Amino acid sequence: MDRRLVRTRRQVLVAAGAVALLAPLTAAAAQADQPPPPGVACQSIPLPVPAGTSSEVTGGDPTGRYLVGHVREPNGSSRVGALWNNGQHTAIDASSIPNAQMDYHDVNRHGVVVGERMTDHQTFHTDAFTYRDGKFTFLPALRPGDSTQALGINSRGDVVGNSSGDGWTPVVWPANRPGTVRVLPMPSGHQGDGKAVGIDEDGSVVGYLSPYPPGAPYLWPAKGKPRPLSLPTGSIGGNAVAIQAGMVAGNVYDAPTYATVPTLWNARTGSLTLHKNVQAGALSVNRDGTIGVGGALVHADGRVSSVGDGAMVNTVDDRGVAAGATAQFNGQAVRWIGC
Repeated sequence: MDRRLVRTRRQVLVAAGAVALLAPLTAAAAQADQPPPPGVACQSIPLPVPAGTSSEVTGGDPTGRYLVGHVREPNGSSRVGALWNNGQHTAIDASSIPNAQMDYHDVNRHGVVVGERMTDHQTFHTDAFTYRDGKFTFLPALRPGDSTQALGINSRGDVVGNSSGDGWTPVVWPANRPGTVRVLPMPSGHQGDGKAVGIDEDGSVVGYLSPYPPGAPYLWPAKGKPRPLSLPTGSIGGNAVAIQAGMVAGNVYDAPTYATVPTLWNARTGSLTLHKNVQAGALSVNRDGTIGVGGALVHADGRVSSVGDGAMVNTVDDRGVAAGATAQFNGQAVRWIGC
């Protein structure tokens, strides 16, 4: 298997945007849910983690109660899953799965985490799972021997991801049919594969189809026929990486500027907004259309709130509170408020 296919959720999203298109709890952290008065600059609130470690938030639920991510030891030799419940840190105990690299990508409002393990470092085979209350449950592959990845989960418990044999097939593991997997259909006549990346509360899924580059952003709605998302005139393609309440974030090649730009689609109205004033890849979105990108939040009206060079905004909740890391791989897990 191609080593490039084995990535954390954040790496999948960052790579998709680029490749597809040419310590104790402090008082401040305890008050992270209390935004500052209007007009006060965006504030960075460190999340509690063991002293001397680096950390990151990779996903969060729409209410902002739960966040999930990783904590790395100072020498980078080991990494442990992390779950924050209302700002309180708990290590995810994966001792029942020895000799595995564990990647945690998303969590829903009930504290159910999704991700995958890798135990074979020669083939890079991965197995998708859910994690809740200390228990791992592995999800079935579409075909025997497939690698699987679970990248998103909604409040109902539907899990979205991919199953890979000769190529990636986008799939859903439905909450109302435990132990089953459902294929997300490709367009008639499509030659190639595709990836599902994000899932909405109603079960709508977004992702992208091959060939990539350039990629084709795609929507599998909860009701109605799957369809490509609109592209501006002259664009050669792009991707869709996140969806919340019908607001879709992604990255699109903008022909007039010869650049890829964060993009917001409204799946309900069909509108398309290109944020040409931002040079960063879209990573996350909330119900108001605020997009998390590398180094900033981009609001639906085009306003940009900087969170620092190198920072990764991997989730934005319904209140506009964002979370991620101050830097990729060796930063600090943080929340940003008042943006």
